[in-house]
Amino acid sequence: MTGRIVDEIGVGIIGASVTIKGTNTGTNTDMAGKFQLSLPATGDVVLLVTSVGYEPKEVPVLFPKTRGLEIGMKASVKSENDVVVVAYGKQKKESVVSAITTITPSSLKVPSSNLTTAFAGRLAGVIAYQRSGEPGLDNASFFIRGITTFSTAGKIDPLILIDGIEMSTNDLARINVDDIASFSIMKDANAAALYGSRGANGVILVTTKEGRIDKLMINVRAEQSSSYNSQLVQLADPVTYMKLQNEAVRTRDPMLPLPYSQSKILGTEQGGDPLQFPSVDWYHYLLNNKATNRRVNLNITGGGQSVQYYLAANYQNDQGILKESKENLFNNNININRFQLRSNVTIKFTPSTTGIVRAYGSFDDGSGPYQGGASVFKSARNANPAMFLPYYPADSANLYTNHILFGSGPELGAYDNPLADVISAYKQSKQSMMMMQLEMEHKFNGELKGLSARGIYNVMRKSYYDQYRAYSPFYYTPATTSDGSYQLVALNPNSGTEYLSYVPGGRVVDAIQYGEARLGYNRTFNKVHDINVTLVGTIRSATGTLNTTDSAYKMGMELQASLPLRNLSTAGRVAYGYDSRYFFEFNFGYNGSERFAPKDRWGFFPSVGAGWMVSNEDFMQNVKDVISTLKLSATYGKVGNDQIGSNYDRFFYLSQVNMNGAGYWFGYNRNYENGITILRYANDLVAWEVAKKTNLRLELGLFHDFSLITDFFQENRTHILQTRADIPTSVGLRAIPQANLGAAQGKGFETELKYQKNFKKDLWLLVNGTFTYATARFTNYDEPDYSDVPWKSHVGTKISQPFGYIAERLFIDDADVKNSPLQNFGVYGAGDIKYKDINNDGKIDANDMVPIGYPTTPEIIYGAGFSVGYKSFDLSLFFQGSGRSSFFISPGDITPFINNGQRGLLQYIADDHWAEDNRNINAFWPRLSTYAVSNNNQTSTWWLRDGSFVRLKSAEAGYTLPLRLTKKYHINTLRFYVNGTNLLLWSKFKMWDPEMAGNGLGYPVQRVVNIGLNVSF
Repeated sequence: MTGRIVDEIGVGIIGASVTIKGTNTGTNTDMAGKFQLSLPATGDVVLLVTSVGYEPKEVPVLFPKTRGLEIGMKASVKSENDVVVVAYGKQKKESVVSAITTITPSSLKVPSSNLTTAFAGRLAGVIAYQRSGEPGLDNASFFIRGITTFSTAGKIDPLILIDGIEMSTNDLARINVDDIASFSIMKDANAAALYGSRGANGVILVTTKEGRIDKLMINVRAEQSSSYNSQLVQLADPVTYMKLQNEAVRTRDPMLPLPYSQSKILGTEQGGDPLQFPSVDWYHYLLNNKATNRRVNLNITGGGQSVQYYLAANYQNDQGILKESKENLFNNNININRFQLRSNVTIKFTPSTTGIVRAYGSFDDGSGPYQGGASVFKSARNANPAMFLPYYPADSANLYTNHILFGSGPELGAYDNPLADVISAYKQSKQSMMMMQLEMEHKFNGELKGLSARGIYNVMRKSYYDQYRAYSPFYYTPATTSDGSYQLVALNPNSGTEYLSYVPGGRVVDAIQYGEARLGYNRTFNKVHDINVTLVGTIRSATGTLNTTDSAYKMGMELQASLPLRNLSTAGRVAYGYDSRYFFEFNFGYNGSERFAPKDRWGFFPSVGAGWMVSNEDFMQNVKDVISTLKLSATYGKVGNDQIGSNYDRFFYLSQVNMNGAGYWFGYNRNYENGITILRYANDLVAWEVAKKTNLRLELGLFHDFSLITDFFQENRTHILQTRADIPTSVGLRAIPQANLGAAQGKGFETELKYQKNFKKDLWLLVNGTFTYATARFTNYDEPDYSDVPWKSHVGTKISQPFGYIAERLFIDDADVKNSPLQNFGVYGAGDIKYKDINNDGKIDANDMVPIGYPTTPEIIYGAGFSVGYKSFDLSLFFQGSGRSSFFISPGDITPFINNGQRGLLQYIADDHWAEDNRNINAFWPRLSTYAVSNNNQTSTWWLRDGSFVRLKSAEAGYTLPLRLTKKYHINTLRFYVNGTNLLLWSKFKMWDPEMAGNGLGYPVQRVVNIGLNVSF
């Protein structure tokens, strides 16, 4: 007989399987969806038709009907929810025994050009935080199950794979969430073992959307955002500044003259002539109240049986919150324009052979302040608010002057003018990334049914360059005239310029090639035995331009840094499932690394896992409506990390000698001869960093609406590279060697909750939450013998936990100082910090430093939120929190009045400091000073703060126009929405956003309010 298999719109389905039920007789459809099949001579039959992505169908055929049969297939509604993306493939969700978190990409949609800002609290098992809000430099730091390594210049963040290709954090941050089809986090050894030497820190797998058999669909999303500083460190007013600077001089040395007279303070306080009594709010001159950002995304998808396509274009414009100078012809504010193009085309060459061509390009044009946006905020806090105006109006001699008359103190160079520094120079940069990828897959039939072969080849180019332009500002100061007339004195009439100079910046080009060959076998026998086998081989080579500003380059290590970075690996997986109840899995990675000596160049990284789907047992069927899912699984395995040194220090088994080192004068003519410097001794014992991981998982589903996934994990990391810390000089080494001596243990648990229910036709609710606790301790650390001062040993302490002094209080008076242990940190007195003598030896020195506070990396990250919809309206809220972390306020960065009396005064210091008339021994700030007091700048509990916080991370309200109103305009969906991020914050710490931790004086994390439109045709 002959016939044709078609989809819901009448397009022929390629490669559909057509068999006679109950027999082995069958065939597959051709490129047009047609088939030809031999039927029995007599009798009726039933045809069984199956195809990937469609629901199976049984079709009775009545004898003698044998020609022109057309069978329609319906698309499967199960699709991606029943399949999980795993290393080098996909598996049925129920058969996965590894710790893998898969998140719906739409839940990562936030009004930001940076995807990583959405991670915290949404991804179970991921510790994430954002330290800066500066456009282009606002990546969140993220780690899978915390940090369990401390290797010298080693990799601590996860491996990132986008469509199977290793990418950087920046590449992940810039990907458009509308282009993402799946987003998975591989957390345990079983999930990451196939990546072997690159999987110790976990793996993030992202796949982009592909075309599908459907009519042409166009989707457009447009957004405009307003961003604000979430929290800005407040500065004291100029009058307070002058009064307290006088106090700082008087309280330290009453014999010194005061910097400000009472008449100047009074004149400023009364709002006198600003030319004589300047009162400057540097924030006002340098910062705007808000910044405006825009994003537009267009994607097109569709295709027929032979070719399917997904095409996308994206434009983003991000601007900083800095003020622009109207007098300049250039823009000194941060301004980043990003263009992205993506094309994923799937071609069906034959019913069993498929090819995918992927093309992607990202192009950034940026400009901004010469030293970056964070430097502008710091400049505003490092300027005197009462010495001079930012710029002066023209006097009679400068009516026709063509440049800005920047203000300065009477002595040129003694004071900084932040406005002049910021608007007189700017940087331009251009960055691009282009990628082409070809994938081919063939699925075998007949006796080899279930076997598939796949190949990938990828080539990628990245480039970056920047350049700087600047002019030299002209500085002026008001003159004191006998008649009181207004005149300006030019301080640098010969060195200022009215033209731009040009300074070329860095030039970087990276070239990366990747190849992959994969064999797979996936088949079910007798309906109960599921076999899944994968064998894969990969090769990767990366070369790049050297950064000649790197200090290591100048030390003669450029040769090894210029060589290609190469990886070669073989990996495999064998998974077996019995009757959808019992699952067993074995994975391995066998990797070669160029970094190590031949005897340690190859590493074998195996893992095993097992799972039990309890809810599929016969004895559970009576409670299936209550306990819809109950699954237990456990895994154990070993993964590695070969990225344990910098690119300038790659080949540990080779010595590094500089033949042009420091030399000597020799001979009668006193000729200078170059000497030889040993930079590294050969060490063929350096090898892989190894992580042995254990994971126990519980998956529970109740009433088909509620789900809970909980993991308990432990990791033992060994062979961590350390620079030797206790080698006596008597050994005679000219360079300190490195060795695999460190070890650490990490452990914790994570939970993911989800409740989803449709109450009736027009009302639905989704509630979800995550909680992650991950901690790690040193179990072995190369250090001196601390048996006399055991509290100084790192062993047993937490990774990234700081060491410092315990501050008891501030000294009450000089008598208190005399009656306390000697503190060996320079001159100090009443009102300065008093430290605890830990070893009771009568002095405070390095032996009194102890572990203090929590680690600087949070141990707890959690999030919870809900989405609710009623008819055409929807609302969602998401709260995110962080716990068990500490950070330091850097006293050296906020000490007022230093640098010739121009460091700004924080309002916190003005409100709460030790003073002669207020000897508060628990005040925030010690006794004021016009210079840095070494005693008070020590790392101690005085400056230690709790980094915990809870914030309303995001909120969104939307309205979708009913289809009856849009259909006549051929619009499938039209949705308007308003959303925002970082909207509210609750924390004990009030000086700045605690998520920024010790970086609080930089560019603040932004509060964003956004309006958007989403339309599809």
